[in-house]
Amino acid sequence: MHPTILFLSLLTSLVMARVAPAQAQTAGPQPVGLARAAQTSSTTVTMDSSASPLSHPLEFNVTAYGARANGTSDDTGAIQKAVNAAQAAGGGIVAFPAGRYKTTATVRISSNGVALVGVGGGSVLAPVGNFDTLVYQSFTPATHIYYNRLSDIVIDENGKTGGRLLVGGYNAQFISERLVAYGGWSGMSFDNFNNVTLFQTRITDYRGGAGAHYVRLTGGIGGVGRSDVCSLTRVVFGGALSLGMRGIDVDGFVHTVNGSSVHCVNIGGEALHTRNTVGAPEVPSFITMDDFESDFAQLEAVRLDLGARIFFTNSQIHGSRTRAGIYVAGGVKSCSFTGGFVSGSQQAGIAIAGRDVTVTGMNFLLNSSNQFGGALGVYPGILVGGSSRGTVVTGCRSGSADNPAFQSWGCQVDTGADDFVVTGNNLRNNVNSGVINGAGTGPTRLVANNI
Repeated sequence: MHPTILFLSLLTSLVMARVAPAQAQTAGPQPVGLARAAQTSSTTVTMDSSASPLSHPLEFNVTAYGARANGTSDDTGAIQKAVNAAQAAGGGIVAFPAGRYKTTATVRISSNGVALVGVGGGSVLAPVGNFDTLVYQSFTPATHIYYNRLSDIVIDENGKTGGRLLVGGYNAQFISERLVAYGGWSGMSFDNFNNVTLFQTRITDYRGGAGAHYVRLTGGIGGVGRSDVCSLTRVVFGGALSLGMRGIDVDGFVHTVNGSSVHCVNIGGEALHTRNTVGAPEVPSFITMDDFESDFAQLEAVRLDLGARIFFTNSQIHGSRTRAGIYVAGGVKSCSFTGGFVSGSQQAGIAIAGRDVTVTGMNFLLNSSNQFGGALGVYPGILVGGSSRGTVVTGCRSGSADNPAFQSWGCQVDTGADDFVVTGNNLRNNVNSGVINGAGTGPTRLVANNI
């Protein structure tokens, strides 16, 4: 046998001899988190079960701390005890076996590295009353807490009469994944955060109305702090219509919000709103949305009141009940919409009053809809407002060959607009074909090569 092969064979035999006993000692069902560790370590952990309610050093099972999980007993205290134990240990998994856990007060996570983990649809939190269900915030003011997680849990908030689903203050590296919540009053709020991820998070049928929201992101309230990096991936918000309730509310010094496959249905206010009502020193900026969908928002699907460097691709917007599908206000600069469509809005498909807005390759059809009390033929597919500057509309199709009686014009440019380009668009099949240009043409006002 070749010397190298002989050496490797002996080395493999030696390693297997050392690993086999450890594998024998860890055979059978293993707790959450430990099975993965066992794959990379031959160390065997033994526990005195009479000395601690821990199932192992990383897992804190809420039933070991007194949770009954029967849907009628109050499990708030037991859950908080398990959280406190995990925090005292420097972090760990707070495990929720299958069952229904009634709570009557807030559960608070105030330090690093605590994961609330269920088994999917079998683990149900059922809060009852008027309070914030979960709070992730240190007891020390303006102090970040790191690496907390909420996974594989259902939260049935039909018993709530007020309060929010989750409140996060100064969270860093927070993850919500595979969460389902429904029937509550108001959703998630994060303030002065640094890297928050919502992945496969579904929040539906909330009832809070005006002032409530599905997700609210704030930073710099009163000039203090800032927020950076929120990722929304494969998320769903909405359901039963609650008038005045916003979908995603981005307010203040919030930078870098990235969305992918974001779905908003029957939102009672704006599906996505950017603004600064909190006195922050900067406005929302660096926002990207890919595959953003809004169906039947009561107000605009997208309302941008303040912000900079905001980019949408492949948006699917339908049925804004009382407003335009997209509204870009005068306080917005550097914004683009590429691909996708806007249809069925009561007013214009898109209304632009901001600076440096580019609309490319989008379809606008069946806007100026009468479905929710509007009138046909009143609003255009694309409206370039009189205060707008630097607007570019190119490669778009605005109109419907099957239903040309909806939009008044493919594109309307209002008096006062300047520094705009409207070129290379198909603007047929409206009440009036083409562009109505109230601003006139000139060196900084170009309308050309449209059909």
